[in-house]
Amino acid sequence: MNGASDQPEEFGVQPEQGRQEEPQSNADSAADATATSDATATSDATATSDATASPEDSTSSAPHSRRVRRRMSAEHIRQIKRKRRRRKILIGVLVIVAALAVFAGAFVWSALHVKNELQQAVSSAQGLQQTISEADTSKLEKQTTAFSDHVSKAYKQTSSPLWQVASVVPYVGNDISAVRTTVAAMENISSQALPQLVKVAENVDLNSIHVENGTIEISGLEASQQPLQIADDTIDKATREVKTVKTPHIAQVADALKTAETYCEKLDSMVHSLNSIVQVLPSMLGTESHANDAPRNYLILAQTNAEARPSGGLTGSLGLVTVQGGHVNLQPFVSDSEIQNADEPVVDLTAEERLLFTDKLGKDIRDVNFTPDFPRTGEIVSAMWNRQYGVAVDGVIAIDPLFLQNMLAVTGGVAMPDGSTLDGTNTAQTLLHDVYARMAPQETDEYFAVAAQAAFDHIMQNAGDFKSYVKALSTSVEQGHVMVWSAHEDEQNLIADSAISGKLITEGAKPQVGVYISDETESKMDWYLHREVTTEFQKVARNGANQYTVHIKLQNTMTAEEAASEADYVTGAGNIVPKGQIKTALFIYAPANGRLVDWKFQNADDYKGVTLHNGLTVGVGDVTLQPGESYEITVHVQSAPDTDEPLTLRQTPLIEGR
Repeated sequence: MNGASDQPEEFGVQPEQGRQEEPQSNADSAADATATSDATATSDATATSDATASPEDSTSSAPHSRRVRRRMSAEHIRQIKRKRRRRKILIGVLVIVAALAVFAGAFVWSALHVKNELQQAVSSAQGLQQTISEADTSKLEKQTTAFSDHVSKAYKQTSSPLWQVASVVPYVGNDISAVRTTVAAMENISSQALPQLVKVAENVDLNSIHVENGTIEISGLEASQQPLQIADDTIDKATREVKTVKTPHIAQVADALKTAETYCEKLDSMVHSLNSIVQVLPSMLGTESHANDAPRNYLILAQTNAEARPSGGLTGSLGLVTVQGGHVNLQPFVSDSEIQNADEPVVDLTAEERLLFTDKLGKDIRDVNFTPDFPRTGEIVSAMWNRQYGVAVDGVIAIDPLFLQNMLAVTGGVAMPDGSTLDGTNTAQTLLHDVYARMAPQETDEYFAVAAQAAFDHIMQNAGDFKSYVKALSTSVEQGHVMVWSAHEDEQNLIADSAISGKLITEGAKPQVGVYISDETESKMDWYLHREVTTEFQKVARNGANQYTVHIKLQNTMTAEEAASEADYVTGAGNIVPKGQIKTALFIYAPANGRLVDWKFQNADDYKGVTLHNGLTVGVGDVTLQPGESYEITVHVQSAPDTDEPLTLRQTPLIEGR
C-alpha cells in the first residue's frame, strides 16, 4: 500500500491550539475507541508490507485512510461545561440587570410623582386645617377638593403592582411600605372624613351663632353630631395607622412622612375636641330637643396660676351658672375665703391620694386641684359646693387668667370698677402679678371675684365674631387653660378622651408622661417660674418598650434686686423659704403600664421617692431655686411594651406671654 509514510502523521494530528472539541456521548466515545484500535492495527500491517516501497510512492495517500479525533480528558470536558454555564449565567445576569434598570427607572419616576403629590397634599391639608380652626366654611369645600385630588393621585401610584413588588425589596421595602400606609391613611381621611366635615359646615352656619340677651343660639348643632362622629372616628383611625409606621431609612422620605404624621395628629386633635363639644353642648345648654329639660347648674372654678397646682392653680373664686333652653344666667362670684374648710374630706380619699396630696385635697377649696386628674377635682368641688350651699351641680368648668386673656382678645376689653381695663394683652399680668403687688391680701379676694364676674359676663355678651371666638376657645383648651367635668356619666364619657377633660391617661395604648408642679412657697412666686420640658425617643428596651428621655429645666427668673423690693404677698415674706426663692414640689408620672427607669437630679437630695396614683408610677421631687438659678432634671421613662404609639406630654399649664 502506497503512502505508508503519511499514516503516523495523519493519525497523530493534534487539534489546533485553542480549538475546543465537542464533547462526545458515550456511544461516540466507544466508536472512536474501536476506530482507533482498528486503525492502529492496520497501520502496523501496512508499515511492514510497505517497508520496501519505492521513494516516489511515499507521498501517495492511502485510499481508505480516515481522520479520527483524539479522546479528550474528563477534566477538559468539565472545563467546557463550566464555560458554557458561565456564558449562560452572564447572559441571564445581563437580562436581569436590564429588567431591573427598567423597573428602577419606572419606580423612581413613580416615587418622585408620589413625593410631589404627597407634599402638595400636606400643603393643602395645612390650609384645610387652618380653614377648620377658623371655621371658614366658604373655603372648606375648595380646600377639601384640593387635598383630595393630590391624595388620590398619590394613592393611585402607591396602589399599583409596581409599588407592591417594590415593597418586598430588602432594605427599602420598609420605606416603601411606610409610604403606602401613610398615603392609604390620608386617602381614607380624604374619601371618608372630609365629606362629613363638609356636611357639618352645611348644617351649621357659624355666622348665625351668637349670644343675644344671655341666650346662646346654635342652629343645626344636633344635625351635625352624626357626621362629625364619623369624621372623628375615621381621622382617629387613620392617625393611629400613620403613627405605627417605622421611620424610613431615606431622609427625604422620613421628612415627608413626619410632616404628614404631624398634620394627621393636629387634625385628629382638632376634630376630636370639636366632636366632643358638639356631642355634649345640646344637652349641657338645653338647646333644641333639650329645651324642656330641667335647668342645669355649672360651677365656674377660677384659678390663679401664680400659685401653681398640678392641674392649674390655687382656687381664687367660684361662680354658679344656670342654663336652660340655651339661656345662661351667671350668679355673683364668691371668693375662696367664703368656702369653709371641712373637718374631714368631703369625699373618700384613697390611700394614694392622702400620701401624695394630703387630706387638704378633700378639705380645702384652695387645694382641690392638688391632683392632676381634673375629673377627680370636679367631684371634690361639687361636693364642697353642695355641702356649703345645698346645690347639686351638673358640672365644673375650670378657667384661669390665660383663658380670660385669650377670650378678651376676641371680645375686646372690659372695664373694672377701679378704672382699669382687662384686655387681650394685660389680663394675665394684672391678675397673676400686679394685683398681688399693689393690693393688700384682704382686697385681692374681692378684686378677683369682681374681675371673674365682669370678664365672664363680657365674654358671654360679646361673642359676635364666633369664628374667632371658637379659635380662641380651642387655643385655651389645647394649652390647658380651660377644663370641663360633667356629673352626667354619659356626657363625661363623651369628653373623657379629649384635652378639655384634663383626665389622667391610664391606658397603656396611649402613652403619656406627666410633669406637674405644685407651689410650696405659699406665695405668688410662680409668676417668676420658667419651665421647659422636652421628650425625646432614646431606644427600644430589651422588653420591647420604647424608652424616652424627659428633660426638665426650671428657672427662677426673679433677680436679687426684685427679691428685695417685691411685695411680701408675692414672695411669701420669707415664711417658708427666704424672700426671692421658689420652692416647688415636682410630680413625674410614668406612662400607663410603663415605668420610670432612672432619675438624674441636679441635687440628688431633691429626689424624694416613687409611689403610685391611679395605677401610674409617680416620681416625687422637691426643688428650691435661688433668684436667677436654673435647675435641670433628666428622667428616662418607658411606655407599655405592647404599644408603638409615640409618647405625649401633659404638664401643669404654663404662663405664656410674660
